[in-house]
Amino acid sequence: MDAVNTNSNPSWREVDLVNLLSSPALGIGAGSATDTGFAWTLSTEAEHPIVLSAGIPDPDSLPVQDLREAFDGVLTRSKNEALRYGGVLGFEGLRIALAQRYRSLGGIRSGPENFMIDNGSAGCIDTICDAFLDPGDVVMVEGPTFSGSTRTFKGHQAEIIQISLDQEGLRVDNLPSLFQQVEDSGKRVKLLYTVCDFQNPTGTTLSQERRRQLIKQCGEHQTLIVEDAAYADIHFGVPPPPSLYDLAGGEGVLQVGSFSKIIATGLRIGWVQGRSDFIDALARVRFDMGNSPLLQRVLGEYLQSGKLDQHLGRVRAMYAKKCEMLSQSLYQHCSQYFNFEKPDGGFYLWIDCIGPEAPDVRREASKEGVVFPLGSSFFLNQERDDTTHLRLAFSSASLAELERVGPLLKVACDRAVGEG
Repeated sequence: MDAVNTNSNPSWREVDLVNLLSSPALGIGAGSATDTGFAWTLSTEAEHPIVLSAGIPDPDSLPVQDLREAFDGVLTRSKNEALRYGGVLGFEGLRIALAQRYRSLGGIRSGPENFMIDNGSAGCIDTICDAFLDPGDVVMVEGPTFSGSTRTFKGHQAEIIQISLDQEGLRVDNLPSLFQQVEDSGKRVKLLYTVCDFQNPTGTTLSQERRRQLIKQCGEHQTLIVEDAAYADIHFGVPPPPSLYDLAGGEGVLQVGSFSKIIATGLRIGWVQGRSDFIDALARVRFDMGNSPLLQRVLGEYLQSGKLDQHLGRVRAMYAKKCEMLSQSLYQHCSQYFNFEKPDGGFYLWIDCIGPEAPDVRREASKEGVVFPLGSSFFLNQERDDTTHLRLAFSSASLAELERVGPLLKVACDRAVGEG
């Protein structure tokens, strides 16, 4: 057998990769939609760091045994169907189970035709962009917001405009002037992306009155709302107001949901709920033959068993305790340095630094073994938009670790102020 000739294509060694790349690949750094990359955390020499970076479920909460039983059931009863290609809309049994669950929670009447299953919420948002965005189209987002989604919009070469937030969520009173500015430039706002419930990163929840105003204004400008409902089920008592999708009667809103936050991020199963013709439009731009039919059937069985709601009851109580523990630790030790509102659900505390600059606090905190992202990571222009905020994710840290955060951050803040 002849040896491989490593000199057979010498011309390829002279090719500049830049000349082959697409515009999105040229404009965006490597990484996933859930990764803001190097800007998130600093390294620490602590042997056992307290990691408050990622909004992921507590590892002890994962319903491993229930999922194992669902896997066994699917592989016993329908292995042939589960282990071959699926369709782009997704397994009908899971779509039926989702429709039934939404109706049981008071949502508007829907059926399997109102759902499409995709590769997590990130895949859903990417498919929405494929169907509805052209390069140069305008997308409005909250400022700050989940950076993975803005990365997706940038990948589709959208022009992105931020809308500021306050304690009631998105500032809908700013929308008329923003719509006018865009329309005066000869364009229109194609999509508006919002995380209404326990928002990432601020933890705020959009009030019901503002939800109605948002629906009205977007309807007047024919702007499609993309409602990211990743945290809607993670409330600490009273559920959030009705979804935008339900308040709008399913008109002008695509609601995105996922199992990532409520069960496990590794499942990579999400869904879009929308009017059936909008779902058909999404299906037209999918060329991947659908994502895992096996996992879809497993999760359909899990939902039908009623075990999801039992699981949610447990994790809501768990995350409420964690939120309370971290909040009390910070109130007790860092009240002179931090302002924050305790959220009613979700995974995050949004900290406003008083005195020390946020980058200085993060730097000194890493020396104490506590790591977390700057608030600026969640703005379009990063440090140009924000220098005072930190985001602390309490979901995956232990109660013992969260109790230690306050004293450690006080040391970090004392040092940051002293050096400033």
